[in-house]
Amino acid sequence: MVSAFAFSSTRVGEGFAFGFGAFIAFFGALSVLAHNRTPDHWGLLVVGLAMFTVPFVGNAYSYDRGASWTCWVAGGLAIILGGFAWTHDRAPTEYGITELGDSQRLRHPWSYWIGRLALIIGLASVLLGIAFHSTPAGTAVTIGLGGMIAVVAIWSLLASEPTHNFLTLAITAFALFLSPWVAGFAGDNLAWTAWVAGAFATALGVAGYLQDERLDFATAVRDDSAERYRRRYR
Repeated sequence: MVSAFAFSSTRVGEGFAFGFGAFIAFFGALSVLAHNRTPDHWGLLVVGLAMFTVPFVGNAYSYDRGASWTCWVAGGLAIILGGFAWTHDRAPTEYGITELGDSQRLRHPWSYWIGRLALIIGLASVLLGIAFHSTPAGTAVTIGLGGMIAVVAIWSLLASEPTHNFLTLAITAFALFLSPWVAGFAGDNLAWTAWVAGAFATALGVAGYLQDERLDFATAVRDDSAERYRRRYR
């Protein structure tokens, strides 16, 4: 992230290098705090691959050597670290149980409040994106990511086991928080909508993800579903 500002010579290169670097730091922080680090290591691998590849796509900032080398070096290291960690992770204790079901009764009330607040933030971002005049990129990014936050919030409210929904919420909201710098509308009033909404929604998603993950809620849902299956069919 520091190199993006120190060595880039174009606005496009600086924005992309900063955004990808921030996501590498984001997944690195989550992998330190989480118990099951597999999703975070996978995210680090994907972000690193995208960061390493972007300078080769088109001619967006091929003439910005500082940004290109920042992406190549940081992205390459993220691929190596994320890939090595991901291949050595134990299989996650999950069986795809995220549908509607009786296991919703196992969820804590705060889990639903996170989803409700995120839904309000997402809808507010969409409405403010329509109300404020900004660049086409700023309007599109704010409305699009705000709408995605609202959709993910609804998923988290409907899911029996919302751990990964909260992780998706945190990732989407963090992208909204970074968007004014990456998309180049930091000088507009709409940027404050992206910063405030993105920061609050990121905090909600990270809190929900880490809390569910530390409680190993996925295992509790799996065991409860297995017990209900045994009672019904055996």
